[in-house]
Amino acid sequence: MPISAVDLSDGARNAVLAGMIKRASTRGFATPKLSFAHSDHPEGLQLCAPHRIALLRLNTLRRLIRPNNGAKAPASIELPALDSVVTILGWRFLIYDRNDALEPIAAAHAVLTDHGGYRLAELNEGPYVTSSLKALQTPSVREAISSSIDDGNSCEPMLLLAPAIYFAGLWIRYQDSQKDFILPMDSNLLPAFRDVKPAQLLAVLFQASLAVPTDSASAG
Repeated sequence: MPISAVDLSDGARNAVLAGMIKRASTRGFATPKLSFAHSDHPEGLQLCAPHRIALLRLNTLRRLIRPNNGAKAPASIELPALDSVVTILGWRFLIYDRNDALEPIAAAHAVLTDHGGYRLAELNEGPYVTSSLKALQTPSVREAISSSIDDGNSCEPMLLLAPAIYFAGLWIRYQDSQKDFILPMDSNLLPAFRDVKPAQLLAVLFQASLAVPTDSASAG
């Protein structure tokens, strides 16, 4: 089912803020930068650059090659639209310390619940935090966002995750999917921060998925 464009949910932002307050008042922050910033000046933390999270599951990748395709190579098979094979998990925010606002110190994920609301699911300081900022600042992304404002052909930056094969990329998604492109955030499978089209990405991710054991620990 194609993804519909949506505005930022106040519920997602509020869930992150409430979750951070609760975590700080109970067990504290396990991540060092957040822990230090909160203990030094808790009012200085701010949520920025909201973007949705799109998950590409391992079993979905493997279903791209259907039984009636026989032994055809992925490159010779017509691949589906990327937005028809991902699941929207919720929203992601980059967390900045106002006293040192050059780059984000962490990221927060607000995921959808079964009741249609949001909850804080994750706070992390991994490499994709600063990589997200770098991707957002690349010329192709800045031009895409600027052009979409000028000509009304809107695009949406999204975090695309395929965790079973350790892939993360910034997906610039248009209403016209022919214009979509993705910037891988590391060089694990493709050159980092170089534009790649969805069909090319899906073919590469499919090939990588074949090497992953199909057990419960890697099915995400």
